[in-house]
Amino acid sequence: RSIRMNDLNWLSASFIVVLLVNAAFLGFIFWGMTNSITAIAEKLATIFALLLIIPAFRKYEYYLFFGINKNPLLGVKVSAKNKKTMLEAVNLVKQKAEIINESYFDGPLPSASPVFQFTEFDFADFLSKSEVRIYEDKIIDVEKSLVEEATTTIKYDELNGQTKLVKTINHNWDNVWCNWLFFVGMVTGSTTILFGEQIGAHHLFSLYLRLFIGGIALLIPLFLLRYIKSDVLIFYDKQDNDAFWTRVNLTNREKLFQIVEFVKNKIELAKEKPL
Repeated sequence: RSIRMNDLNWLSASFIVVLLVNAAFLGFIFWGMTNSITAIAEKLATIFALLLIIPAFRKYEYYLFFGINKNPLLGVKVSAKNKKTMLEAVNLVKQKAEIINESYFDGPLPSASPVFQFTEFDFADFLSKSEVRIYEDKIIDVEKSLVEEATTTIKYDELNGQTKLVKTINHNWDNVWCNWLFFVGMVTGSTTILFGEQIGAHHLFSLYLRLFIGGIALLIPLFLLRYIKSDVLIFYDKQDNDAFWTRVNLTNREKLFQIVEFVKNKIELAKEKPL
């Protein structure tokens, strides 16, 4: 499977540098070592930390190899230098192992119109938008968000015909919670270092406290949103792993039940065909 995805490790690196600079800033104040040289060094280090965010906006291509149980076995970042080698590696794997499924984020969609089609949005998953297309022989899910582009293809002969409707929380709200915490920390820490002299020592602590407390206060409702449960429809493969799932709401509920019957009929017809 190939995907396009942002490397969010750059955000973590930026956050760590800002934390270290702020720790040094407080340490210099405590030991009375604050001077023009340390102030310049702190500003330069903070600017460097903010520049580290820039690479996080670039999407990289990855090739992922999965086992029979759908667990990822290997993931490789693809570049212009190793693209040809990666394609040769994929062909080699095809010769040595049975490839049940291949999905490429930039692969062409079938020219035939889908039997069913619906769109799912997930605000908490980096504004994710999934376009699900149900064809005569497979399900194709094209997903795009702020940080990822992926296409998932599931053929009906991979499914065992079983589905389940469950209530579950949306764990993607954890991402919103963590990213808001990152944002609050970056704004508070960077403002303290870059504009501390202009704000003044008297108002600096008050501003720092207001930004931090205000940001932390918003974390509470964001954290609680993860406990709101919604219905999720799951399709299982022949190893009883969840092969595909989608959230059920008032808009798509009736259509999803029609899709379930359609897919089950296709699987039963495939079982009845002679080998």
